[in-house]
Amino acid sequence: MGAYYSAARLSVRSVLGLVTGWTVTGAEKVPRKGGLIVASNHISFWDPLLIGSACPRELHFLAKEELFSPAPFGALIRGVNAIPIRRGVADLSGLHRAMEVLQRGGALLLFPEGSRMRDGELHVARPGVGLLASNADVPIVPCFITGSNRPGKWWRRGERVAIRFGDVRPWRDLAGESAGLPAGRARYQSIGEGVMREIASLRDAEQMAVRGVARDG
Repeated sequence: MGAYYSAARLSVRSVLGLVTGWTVTGAEKVPRKGGLIVASNHISFWDPLLIGSACPRELHFLAKEELFSPAPFGALIRGVNAIPIRRGVADLSGLHRAMEVLQRGGALLLFPEGSRMRDGELHVARPGVGLLASNADVPIVPCFITGSNRPGKWWRRGERVAIRFGDVRPWRDLAGESAGLPAGRARYQSIGEGVMREIASLRDAEQMAVRGVARDG
């Protein structure tokens, strides 16, 4: 990891770990080398910070262009590998920079649903995760996060923050029968659907773990 990223990660991990009392499961499943997408549900502004500090390797992530102003804040988030992207349009420049990260062997944090889901539920993936994974030919690690959307309850431990990483999956496995289709929306969407199924499985596993703790308590 770069020195600035490493220092920022350590600081954020220490502070947020203390404040949230989080649990992190499956971090050892994240490959330490090679191009990789970490694909997570998205329910809070805090998700990139929490997942980035929980992940054992350096991540890059897409952030809406508006966050890069004013310039001092933009410089800060660029320092932790944020890539600006315009929302509501096909921002080819942002996608190209994300593709370059993957082709260089870097890891990219993506939220397949495209934006924060304020209801906390899982929604249909957009084709971007499939486009990047298949064209860069990189695997995907699914991730599920819960509790990040209620920061007011963290101090009182009224909300449990948990991050769960899943097994690394080749994009062809996630696409299923659509893996043989030509590059295009149908293949990309099938990959996205496969990713969301993996995230749903992690959600179910987390819910079972919580119920188990509740019974034991």
